[in-house]
Amino acid sequence: MNVSATFRKKILPLGIALALIGQALLFFGLPLPVLFLIWLALAAWLINAGPIPAMLAACTIAGSALLLSIIIGVTGLERSIYYRPHELMKHADHKFGSVFKPNTRFSMEAKFGDIEAMERAGIREPHEIAYITDDLGFRNSASFHRQAFVLLGDSFVAGANDTQSCLITEWLRKDHGIDAYNLGFPGDMDDYVSRVEAFRKAKGMDFKLVLFVYEGNDFRPFAHRPAENMTPLKRYHEFFKESSLWRYTRWLFLRAAKIRLEGSDLPPVVHNIGGNAMAFLKAEMPIALNTTPLSESSMRFAEALNILKPNLIKVFFIPVKYRVYAQLISKEALPNEQWNYLSSAAKQSGIPAYDLTRTLIEEAMRQLPEGRYVYWRDDTHWNCLGMRAAAASVAAQLRLN
Repeated sequence: MNVSATFRKKILPLGIALALIGQALLFFGLPLPVLFLIWLALAAWLINAGPIPAMLAACTIAGSALLLSIIIGVTGLERSIYYRPHELMKHADHKFGSVFKPNTRFSMEAKFGDIEAMERAGIREPHEIAYITDDLGFRNSASFHRQAFVLLGDSFVAGANDTQSCLITEWLRKDHGIDAYNLGFPGDMDDYVSRVEAFRKAKGMDFKLVLFVYEGNDFRPFAHRPAENMTPLKRYHEFFKESSLWRYTRWLFLRAAKIRLEGSDLPPVVHNIGGNAMAFLKAEMPIALNTTPLSESSMRFAEALNILKPNLIKVFFIPVKYRVYAQLISKEALPNEQWNYLSSAAKQSGIPAYDLTRTLIEEAMRQLPEGRYVYWRDDTHWNCLGMRAAAASVAAQLRLN
């Protein structure tokens, strides 16, 4: 048999079969090195078996992956692994890094909040959460139409545990007649700067930026790292990562490989607030109790704020839940080093900064006699009442512009 015939009858079919198997394996949410080892083992066996068995195996594996993905999607197994829409809606974008799925309307019942999901405090507040996203993948009912104000921040602005009508941008519009654009998505100061830089490229410079900094996880040193480069290869891999099969098998893998973190065996932090049990995230307790001053030399927030200028006009500090209800738990006054540093960095950059803590405390105490709260009892985030109270405080400052 000549070289051409050998290539056509043996090498080419084997190559096609191994390539097809490689693509099919990418639908499974195992680490890439593990998938590569599986592919090598299959390759060694199929090369020895010959081209016909290789093609049959490739078609079987690819067909099974497709069928499993359809079954997982149709039966609702994919949705069952998520306790809220936030993770299910996450989508990779080559400009903004991570966003929500663009141009999507989606709704599901959140059976519990993030504290209950992570720490099993035994507190559940189920509620329906609707998501509406625009063409960029942010939670807006309409695409950017040259609104004067753009709100930037993490899951508090994005509303991780809140339905669309409760977002701070919705309350600004409904209660105060302020049409603002929501540029919120979880991240830190590096992500915020990268997001604004991408937004400037997409929509120009004609907007006023309002930044929200969350005490819980935003106080990380600013490194001005570039946004992740979404190479064609990474974009190709993202196609598989958004399939039902990848999401479900990834969830199974992470559950099987879950490592108990140091301190995770400690009991949940639960206090009786207004006659009801309320959970507080253990990881946020040391933050609220921190007495060590933060320095510009290590945090570099002033540098980040300067990059956000000339758009940036206001900075708002969002406290952790414990800070808002602390007076009902302990008589000792809390330190506030995170706010002290943020206000100092903002002053250094010439940007007005406002602490939302007092607003939230006052609303929390006002709602408490009625058995209502401004944070979800099983979650780290504001509920609808908290969003509305924050929006009123924000609106009062935005009217000055």
